[in-house]
Amino acid sequence: MSAVLRHALLVGLLLALCAVEPARRAPVHAATAGPTAPDGPTAAIVMDARTGRILHAREAHRRWPPASTTKILTAIIAIERLPAGAVVTVSSVAAAQRQGAVVGLETGERWPVRDLLLAMMLRSANDAAVAVAEAAYGNSKRFVEEMNTRARQLGARESRFVNPHGFEAPGHHSTALDLALIARHALRNPEFAALVRTETWELTRPGRPSEQIVNTNRLLGRYPGADGVKTGWTAASGPSLVASATRDGRQIIVVVLNSHSVFGDAEQLLDLGFRSVRQGAPSGR
Repeated sequence: MSAVLRHALLVGLLLALCAVEPARRAPVHAATAGPTAPDGPTAAIVMDARTGRILHAREAHRRWPPASTTKILTAIIAIERLPAGAVVTVSSVAAAQRQGAVVGLETGERWPVRDLLLAMMLRSANDAAVAVAEAAYGNSKRFVEEMNTRARQLGARESRFVNPHGFEAPGHHSTALDLALIARHALRNPEFAALVRTETWELTRPGRPSEQIVNTNRLLGRYPGADGVKTGWTAASGPSLVASATRDGRQIIVVVLNSHSVFGDAEQLLDLGFRSVRQGAPSGR
């Protein structure tokens, strides 16, 4: 290729690049219809926890892999089913769960159910979710049946769960609306509410050094009033979050599914929710 031709091609390429205007990021609260905006969340919702009123929705009925936000339903079923002081003996099935985030359970270990719940909700431990499911209903299959029954009872009728932890599996899906409904129910339980607002926890196990577990929900301690709920991420789901915050006695629930700025988007949506309730948005559904 001659020097003249190379120069012409280079100039043409530079002109083409300069002609492309960078895409502007749409406000996270902007209504969308049709395909997902490339820089926005795939789906999002803002709910008044007290009334259940939807203050904002974007693709709220779109089915999406919920990843570890699945564990919200797992935790509340376990809390309602198991005695607070129960101790769980880890099965070989739970110990064999090594996909995704885990705490490294060993067969035969005895764990207080509350420690398993903390491991599950703060570290997002999939093996802890299996152990909790087995303790509550004998095995994961029966537990998942209860998950789907409970979801329907709560109005989360577009969800289908196939495991208690949310690791990728065919047919395992939920929606932003369904996750908000599940979180709203769960947050009414004082034990669950205390669990998901825990920022750090000291894990102690016989024969091992203690370990500080930090909640994966970075809004805790950062966003004023933040008090829950659960992060989620898999390759299929993208970064997702069910979040809550309480101010002046009003609690807002936000769900953000598949966002490149999941915590930033959640903060904006929580702000939007609090503005809406301060401005006297009509209550009820």
